[in-house]
Amino acid sequence: MMTTMNIRIICRRSIIALAIVCGSQVAASAVADDGTAKRLAGFLDQHCTACHGADTQEADVRLDRLTVAESGSETIRQWTRVVDAIESGEMPPEGEDRPNAAAVKRFVSEAGRFAERMRGERPLALRRMNRREYQNTVHDLLGIEVPLMDLLPEDGSLQGFDNVADGLSISSVLMEQYLAAAAVAFEATIRRVQPLPVATRRADLMQVKENIDSVDKKKGGTVAVDESFVKFTPGWPPARIDPAHPIEDGLYRCRVAVWPHDPGDRTLSVALYVGSLFGPDAHRFIGIFDATGSSQQPRVIEFTVPMQQGDTIHIVPRIWPEHVTWRDKHESRPGVGIAWVETDGPLDQEFPSLATQRLFGDVDHIRMEPERAISMRHRKRVQWHRVESERPREDVARIVRDLLPRAFRRPVDDAEAEPFVRLALDRLDAGRSFEQAVRAGVTAVLCAPQFLLLNSQPAVDDYTIASRLSYFLWSSQPDPQLIDLAAAGKLKDPAIRRAQVLRMLADPKRERFVENFLGQWLDLREIDFTTPDKKLYPEFDPLLQEAMLGETRSFFEYLIDEDGSVLNFIDSNFTFLNERLAKHYGIAGVRGNEVFRKVALPDNSLRGGVLTHASVLKVTANGTTTSPIQRGNWVLDNLLGRPAPPPPPGVPAVEPDVRGATTIREQLDKHRAIDSCNVCHRRIDPPGFALEAFDAIGGQRQWYRSIGDGEKLGRLPYRKGPDVETASRLADGRSFADFGGYRQRLLEDRDQVARAIATKLIVYATGRPLSLADRPAIDRIVAASGDDLGLRSMILAIASSELFIEP
Repeated sequence: MMTTMNIRIICRRSIIALAIVCGSQVAASAVADDGTAKRLAGFLDQHCTACHGADTQEADVRLDRLTVAESGSETIRQWTRVVDAIESGEMPPEGEDRPNAAAVKRFVSEAGRFAERMRGERPLALRRMNRREYQNTVHDLLGIEVPLMDLLPEDGSLQGFDNVADGLSISSVLMEQYLAAAAVAFEATIRRVQPLPVATRRADLMQVKENIDSVDKKKGGTVAVDESFVKFTPGWPPARIDPAHPIEDGLYRCRVAVWPHDPGDRTLSVALYVGSLFGPDAHRFIGIFDATGSSQQPRVIEFTVPMQQGDTIHIVPRIWPEHVTWRDKHESRPGVGIAWVETDGPLDQEFPSLATQRLFGDVDHIRMEPERAISMRHRKRVQWHRVESERPREDVARIVRDLLPRAFRRPVDDAEAEPFVRLALDRLDAGRSFEQAVRAGVTAVLCAPQFLLLNSQPAVDDYTIASRLSYFLWSSQPDPQLIDLAAAGKLKDPAIRRAQVLRMLADPKRERFVENFLGQWLDLREIDFTTPDKKLYPEFDPLLQEAMLGETRSFFEYLIDEDGSVLNFIDSNFTFLNERLAKHYGIAGVRGNEVFRKVALPDNSLRGGVLTHASVLKVTANGTTTSPIQRGNWVLDNLLGRPAPPPPPGVPAVEPDVRGATTIREQLDKHRAIDSCNVCHRRIDPPGFALEAFDAIGGQRQWYRSIGDGEKLGRLPYRKGPDVETASRLADGRSFADFGGYRQRLLEDRDQVARAIATKLIVYATGRPLSLADRPAIDRIVAASGDDLGLRSMILAIASSELFIEP
């Protein structure tokens, strides 16, 4: 209890310290008037205060006193609304005297500098790790792979990301959960049982009794062909492979032999997962692989992965289109033949394990001591071990002292290390074992504020920069090269920092950046939240959803590698496709589902840019219908950086009519008749109407699908509903006829789009919210990205900016 109580005291003190540091940033700053306020007031008097002044306050907005208001976040928010409305052309409204483009540009620039002075110094970027960063950091620190993220609660999100300081609260309850996660992590460092010699375990599927019974009882779903188990439909699990299950934890080389059965003109594929038999969250996705070869010479898929005792390999056929009923007995019926499965291992034969050696030290006086016999490995009794030392006090202190600088990501002096060393030694003095004493010290370190908090130093030194780079691009702690550069005092050199960013972007760990940034910026994390209606979208299948994510991730990675312009997010003459997605888009000539390849888009194609990616179109729909409101809001926030305010209270939501009796445009016309709604819908609806060219799974369309009224379409389960109308007019008066026209309007707003994308990257990179006061710094980053606005150049510019290296 002493250890747990002391750790809780450390955590409680860190909460109090965090509140004091954050609270000290709220003080208002004085604004030196150099004539800017007067010029801004003159602009507002000329163009705005006739409708938003003392006597007339339309939409409850008063602007005649805005420039002389006291400094503070609320004032800056008001200025942000004003600048967005004027810069976008939303205000002044049509029919009023509008400023010319040069006047607007000058006003916006001065408003940004004015807000920057009003705010004064930027607030500290102090924040705690989010749960993904915690898991990655502990894994990299200790050399383990045990799941930790689900032991911690969901993180809050601010400005679209879960690594922003104000969205990451800290509490005593959360610290208890960190303590539990730290205990799990410590246990994962110790391999308790000496590994068996490397052995190959094999399952020939048609020699497994359960599979033979399955073929006999389920003739509609499986058959036996040439000693292979042929599966026609997905299932969990698709076949029993018990003889290949690992009988102990470790690293295994897995081999799966598959082949296509009656594929027709399509490529059949399998999705491979590793994990326990039950629960979708228990499966680790390995990848999509094409089934090639024949029953005599199947394709052998090989991969290496950590597995636990009893884990299985899930082989899930990806056969499409799944909605075909195969009523004609003479019609070919595609399936995936599974011949055999092997696991070879455990490959990691070190005992003590590498993780144990890393934590406890590879020294002669540390040993694995037999403790007791337990039952495992198919009910055979084996020896359980604990870690022991011939010099317990010396080793406890050494282990904790060695861990501290790696965990805290900077040098640690004796005074800072003393509480953690003393905590562990007190445990030893109380009669606990050597291992329990080390556990107390390690768990205290993994719950300490110096470990959990980022940017906690009062001044930004090279070690802080090293952590900022690593958590930006790797979502984890700095590697030894970054720490060595920090120790040498070299990371404040922009050239050194640039070289490190390029190195980090070429490292496999950059996949964390791709997954986490894209998953939140484009909402790809939500792709599983809705399941398309089977009647309206019978062609949807899991392979298509997996392909959706593959396209967007491959596209993003290509722009990084080739320094492609961020304007490609709006329009591009290429994308990345596999066979399944190419068929969905109506693009011929793409074979295979395993690899995504760069494909030139036809001149008449509407595809190009993330707005036409099926992944984005699916996450901006509800699985049944599309809503111009939802998609319009998404475009305003994610691509233009100007989110619309929430709807006024008491106004009912507009729900599309899937029966086909009325169109969404007709419903929105009535909705906009409400004055309080029309103000925002002038901004929201146009991009939403343009995206009506695509359905809820990203298919291109000219008419809506209906499950009620409409023309019958043969044996299809849906009917032909009303025609889609995509024409609209932007709030600034510019009109467009279709999606292609709207995309062109977006490209005309090149600076706004570039700034919005840069802002998303900066928020993610720095972990702090941005406002109008940061506009000058954002503009400098965009300018430093070059005339082509390359994505990699923008990332480099962010890492070199004052926003990145200031406190």
